[in-house]
Amino acid sequence: MEHEILTSQDEMEGIEREWEILRKCCDASIYASHAWALEWLDKFGSHTQPNVVVLKENGRTCAIAPFIITEQKTAGIKIKKLSMIGNGTGTTELYDLSILWCGEAEKIADALAEIIDQLDWNVIQIHDIREDDVSTLLYEKISSLWDTDEIVKIPCPYVELDSISDALDNASSRTRRMIRKTLQSLEEDSRIRYRRVDIPEEVKEAAEFYALHHISRWEDKGGSIFSNEDIASFLKDITTYAANEGYGEVFEVWIDGTLASQMICFEDGDVMRAYRVGMQPRFSQLSPGNLVSYYAMSEALKSGFTRFDFGAGSEEYKYRLGSKDRFLMRIQSKRGSMKTMSKLSSLPGVKYVLNKSGVKENALKAIND
Repeated sequence: MEHEILTSQDEMEGIEREWEILRKCCDASIYASHAWALEWLDKFGSHTQPNVVVLKENGRTCAIAPFIITEQKTAGIKIKKLSMIGNGTGTTELYDLSILWCGEAEKIADALAEIIDQLDWNVIQIHDIREDDVSTLLYEKISSLWDTDEIVKIPCPYVELDSISDALDNASSRTRRMIRKTLQSLEEDSRIRYRRVDIPEEVKEAAEFYALHHISRWEDKGGSIFSNEDIASFLKDITTYAANEGYGEVFEVWIDGTLASQMICFEDGDVMRAYRVGMQPRFSQLSPGNLVSYYAMSEALKSGFTRFDFGAGSEEYKYRLGSKDRFLMRIQSKRGSMKTMSKLSSLPGVKYVLNKSGVKENALKAIND
């Protein structure tokens, strides 16, 4: 197999067609799309370096691995981390990412392992990647070459819609009763209004409001990620882009004339994906997060979607609404200086020195972050 490594966004722009053909071939998510990769790099690329591997066989592109390498120093130790575009820099972490491929999985995984060996890294952190033939085989090959942790499985709950007639059919009986009772009371008194926002300019405003409300809500609880202008800008720009392309929308529930909850969603083939959900604490006794989830799921059901994806994370409300799990993979490995440090830290005398100096703690924190 032949390969090239793209190290700039300009180079990446030239492979949009091949990228999207492969994404559709392996049924990868919208978060692994060419547009999302470029938008993410546009906002966060100053912190990292693209190392996008393009594999070709007989002149045909058969795989694209959208890697990045991020360099940082912790306690004087240089860490070079190999991860995926969209995840791994501590900023906006996307999920359900993929190596894009179409062909013989074993050959592709073999070639990628050889190329990864040549790249300049000492830590691998491939998080929230979809479990498929290539990612599973690549993990096996990485494990045979370097000091690799056991796979961590990340739950990604979803609700099946194709076999139900009401979005609450799979919900727990208690959740079903509570939502229906709340809705009946609010609707009888004309206190509730639903709004589906899909006009790009209005979607942009809704995303901006979501970020501002998140900042306000978390101000006294450690702060909001949207205080970072790049993260707030990414949310606004990617949702506006998706609305312009016809697959991004915001579902809203209004109570007593006030916006009570929002859910930002993206249509992805036959899947509706919930990207962000927020609510006003003043309405917490009415569980507005459940109400907007039910509204979005109901609209997805009416529109013919077969699955409602709640995203990575095992929050309890997802399961109360009838979710079941599929799992994403988290792969972590190390070599060189980081492998040496890992081995040394297990020796009692060295362990004491490392702990006292803070080197081990800081290095491990950098890996885990």
